[in-house]
Amino acid sequence: MKKIHLWLITLLFISTLFGQTKEQLEILDKYYQKTLAEWYIPGMAIAITTGDSIIFSKGYGYANLNKKTKVDGNTLFAIASNSKAFTASSIAKLVEENKLNWRDKVIDYLPYYKLYNDYTTQNSTIEDLLSHRNGLETFSGDLLWYGTTLSAEDIIKGQQYLKPNSDFRTRFGYSNIGFLTAGKVLEKVTDTSWTDYVTTHFLKPLKMNRTLTSTSQLKNAKNVATPYFYENGKHYELKWVNWDNIAPAGALISSVNEYSKWLQLNLNKGTIHNKTLFSKRSFNKLTTPHINLNVSDNAEKVHFKSYGLGWSTQDYQGYKIVGHGGGYDGMISKSTFVPEKNIGIIILTNSLSWAPGAIMNKTLDVILANKTDGKDWSANYLEYKVKQDSTATAKLVKNESLRGTLNIKTHDNKEFIGTYKDRIYGTTTVYLEKEKLHFKMDKTPIYKAELHVWNGNIFTFRFDTKLSSLPEGKLWFDVDKNGKINKLHIDVPNPDFYFTEFEFIKQ
Repeated sequence: MKKIHLWLITLLFISTLFGQTKEQLEILDKYYQKTLAEWYIPGMAIAITTGDSIIFSKGYGYANLNKKTKVDGNTLFAIASNSKAFTASSIAKLVEENKLNWRDKVIDYLPYYKLYNDYTTQNSTIEDLLSHRNGLETFSGDLLWYGTTLSAEDIIKGQQYLKPNSDFRTRFGYSNIGFLTAGKVLEKVTDTSWTDYVTTHFLKPLKMNRTLTSTSQLKNAKNVATPYFYENGKHYELKWVNWDNIAPAGALISSVNEYSKWLQLNLNKGTIHNKTLFSKRSFNKLTTPHINLNVSDNAEKVHFKSYGLGWSTQDYQGYKIVGHGGGYDGMISKSTFVPEKNIGIIILTNSLSWAPGAIMNKTLDVILANKTDGKDWSANYLEYKVKQDSTATAKLVKNESLRGTLNIKTHDNKEFIGTYKDRIYGTTTVYLEKEKLHFKMDKTPIYKAELHVWNGNIFTFRFDTKLSSLPEGKLWFDVDKNGKINKLHIDVPNPDFYFTEFEFIKQ
């Protein structure tokens, strides 16, 4: 009875603030449930907040399917790249304190910093790091940090061998390593860790007391969601992968109730409960476009897209909206706030899908344009995904038809054994285990697998599904003019990691 009473109070409160009706909010609630089912999402939490109060917070589905533990507003999820705004805001505080400037050269703080040419290396600024405009392809170099034992300095040094896909400052190219670098600049200036700085200057003042800065803290945490991926009608549980070596780009773990406090701070342009954590001037700097993105032909009610410093910006339904997405293996998150409407939204899921984007668009349609019976974004996204999956399946069938028709000389397993080195990543080892051929990426303990002959010198493999949601990949060997194995290549079809950036040469 008490729960029903509180729910009605919440509905009344929302109606008073936004002129929304109980019916409108119920439509959204049903839409969230529908989308959860359509995308086979195990669990999800959603919160809507104003600048001073959370006005909607609800969990859907399960934090853990086996234990049947339900999601609520306090369930912890990886927020991944939603952490980036914390890093950018931390830099803003240091600028306010005259400890650095936005256009300071990165190399003046980190002498080991190096990119693909001298000009870019010498002229890259802190502002460049935080706006993804260093000329590299989106996600380039992410295999240097994901699940690796490489240090932050090793990762930053390794990017010097990455090839650009555009001129410096001319195109957007999402760079996690750029934010890692910004975090190392912060540490150099403050003589403290990124974790301690963000905790002291943001998490504690905002009373985000359950928000974690590392997976190492999960062992002492309660009400934590389990990461999953869905494949062939089955949910696969994933183990949490540590992101300490890329913390400034995506290490935070939070709940919708606690992240709402961060949205409240930003809705109030740096001030909350009469305490200023950063200035309005800094807020304007962080949310001003610094690099433009393309707007697709079929984008509705969108006229511009851009990236500020740690935040994405665009217009939608006639309003400027600010937000970010986050992707962790087994979890997807999305946050948005609309300063003009004093509204913020956070969506956290323990599944890999496009659903958070569909949910966000629907929520904005209702809140900003009162479209309760408008476009079904979930159905639209699902239709597109079905077409994409069909194309991928057709490609797989075509590739499979090549088996046995390629004229490549085969070798004995022992000829493949050895250490192969790439100048960016390091080494990969091919070895025999129980008379079967295996390989392991030496700096990434979770990336090892048995190799299965596909054709000649081409092999298929699948990483342990408890550690990775990546699909089946191929590994193949090159031979020199004398017929001896001299190189190794890896390819795994996925949108996040570019295995083909590496060329492993036999040592």
